[in-house]
Amino acid sequence: MNQKFEHFFNSVYTLFQIYLFQLVLFTAFRITFIIRLIKSDDFFNVPTETFNAIIRGSQFDTMIISYGLIIPFSVCLLKLITSSNKVKNISSIFVSWYCGISLAFFLLVLFIDQYYYDYFQSHINVLIFGLIDDDTKAVMTSVWSDYPIIKILSAWFALLAIYVLYIKRLNKKKPFTVNIPIWQSTACCFAILLVFVLGIRESVGTFPLQSHDNLICKNRAINFLTINGVYALKTSFTERKKGDNLPSSILSNIHSLGYDRPAQAARDYFTEKDLPNILSDSAALKMLFQVTPKNKFLEENKPNVVFIFMESMSNYNMNFDSKQMNLLGKLRKHFASDLLFRNFVSSGNTTIQSLEYLLINTPVSLTQSKYRFSIFQSAVALPFKRAGFENTFITGGESSWRNLNEFVPHQGFQFMAGKQEILSTIKNSEANHWGAYDEYLFDYAYQTLAAKRTKPKFLFIQTTSNHTPFELPDTYKPDQITLTKNVKENLQVTEDLAIKNLNCYQYSNNCLGTFLDKIKHSTLAKNTIVVMTGDHNNLMLFGFDEAHQLQQRGVPLYMYIPKKYKPVHTIDTSVFGSHKDIFPTIINLALSNSKYYSIGANLFDSSKANSSNFYGLNIGSSTAFNKKASANYLNAGALYKMNDKQELSLDDSNLFAKTLLKQSRANYALSMYYILNEMKQISSNKSEIKPALFVQ
Repeated sequence: MNQKFEHFFNSVYTLFQIYLFQLVLFTAFRITFIIRLIKSDDFFNVPTETFNAIIRGSQFDTMIISYGLIIPFSVCLLKLITSSNKVKNISSIFVSWYCGISLAFFLLVLFIDQYYYDYFQSHINVLIFGLIDDDTKAVMTSVWSDYPIIKILSAWFALLAIYVLYIKRLNKKKPFTVNIPIWQSTACCFAILLVFVLGIRESVGTFPLQSHDNLICKNRAINFLTINGVYALKTSFTERKKGDNLPSSILSNIHSLGYDRPAQAARDYFTEKDLPNILSDSAALKMLFQVTPKNKFLEENKPNVVFIFMESMSNYNMNFDSKQMNLLGKLRKHFASDLLFRNFVSSGNTTIQSLEYLLINTPVSLTQSKYRFSIFQSAVALPFKRAGFENTFITGGESSWRNLNEFVPHQGFQFMAGKQEILSTIKNSEANHWGAYDEYLFDYAYQTLAAKRTKPKFLFIQTTSNHTPFELPDTYKPDQITLTKNVKENLQVTEDLAIKNLNCYQYSNNCLGTFLDKIKHSTLAKNTIVVMTGDHNNLMLFGFDEAHQLQQRGVPLYMYIPKKYKPVHTIDTSVFGSHKDIFPTIINLALSNSKYYSIGANLFDSSKANSSNFYGLNIGSSTAFNKKASANYLNAGALYKMNDKQELSLDDSNLFAKTLLKQSRANYALSMYYILNEMKQISSNKSEIKPALFVQ
């Protein structure tokens, strides 16, 4: 009997040594993040909280490692049944190999997590499934181009080689003997089992360690240290699974914000309106629809409306435009002469997230769900369709990307075109991995806009060229981009990759500038409104600490409005806004007596100038911004004050932040309630919805 216990105790001791080895590696990756985030000085200012974050991080690491050791630990338990040396040797070999394979997986994920941060400035999250949902070949091409894959694999193999040497050394050690009574050995076995279960749970309470336990303090950078890449990937799978049952997931999300019904959220959102004492949920949702003023001029002179959705159009990178770093090119003069809103943020932090929000005002993704064949009354193209416009959606990418070909036609667009239509229409046109180059996309859009038809046109244009791996047509010769000392010192990528990135940024801006030149030098200049924004900021070049979240999420909003369509009053372009405000502004500018969905503000409404109604909302980070404050509207969010340099600092007592928190939380909840209501109506409609596709 003692021999069985000896085999078991020696095996457990080996597993403990393997656990310590893996824990050191997990900690090393955490230290790497500390080094990368050290610029914020947060770790020096609050050493106690930083230490607590590292301790909490070791708990998350232990949980992951313990899960990886469940099977090896179960094999160790078999040694309590038999004392066979053959079983002992086979099980030892199995444990060594199994732990090596699990370690290889853990290391791979931890490396991915490090480089995932370079692009998204977060741990691995549900957006990583874009590798599957997106154009996988194009994604992998970008990965190969932008990241040091050979170096990563070399480091990966080196760490695994160290593990092999470590295991060989462990196996050479002489086993220790156990000379204690059987009852004590039995008690020790139960104690070991209890410790192992505790390692898996990391809690002695009702619930094991969970995602929300990563919050150590209000400081975002410190909280970031607690989670490891493997746990983040596990959480992403959970979120992905929840997405398969969207209605219940949405409802759970809303309840976590403290709302039980739409009317409750409406009272917090419509603060400037006199609401009845008894407000039904249906009435609350109907309040999200408004009607533009009746305008005889617009009825008789309907303008063309062109909305341009630019890939990675960074507001922050615009700050470096100069003769030395020519980033705007032909777009510069248009930015100088027309309306340009710089205090502006995107709705999402990925293309598809922002695109769906702009198309139908949804804070949750629907293009990969069964609801993609359904009509949503919140679609921004529907008011134009009802007003007699010819609506066309044009993307430089594949029409089938993210199932857009099955989603867009149901949202008020009569026509849709993608890369194939552009390449077959525009002579000598070319494409890269992501789609037709922007110059050919804009040529196609101009032809569509200039074609003589009896109806006014609404064009929704999506560009794709300003994207990794930053490929440009051979015919394009970039203007000079010489990195300044300040830029070089703050880069988080190599200088060569930075210039490649900025060349692509310049190219896309040049293409847009050329497109605007064509419109302004034609008869279209008199009756065509052009609006442009970015899908999200480009986060590859520079890191953003907690104080610079506004800059991290910033995209510009540009508007060209012909003279006869311009508001007579002065427009304040310093107001804060986001994607939610674009189409309420456009629709009021272009359509008469038209019903439309609005979860945002009309940026031209002078009666609300400098009011609290103007704020930006970034759904992707759950953060809102206005002139004086910022707020993260999650249940365990944070409040910030904003200084004159638009830098944030934590301030839980800031009244402006508290007001913004209430507004943004209600905004998000109400928009979620509306989409949920639409989904329920779709599900209750038994009539079959047939897919439709209209290709120009």
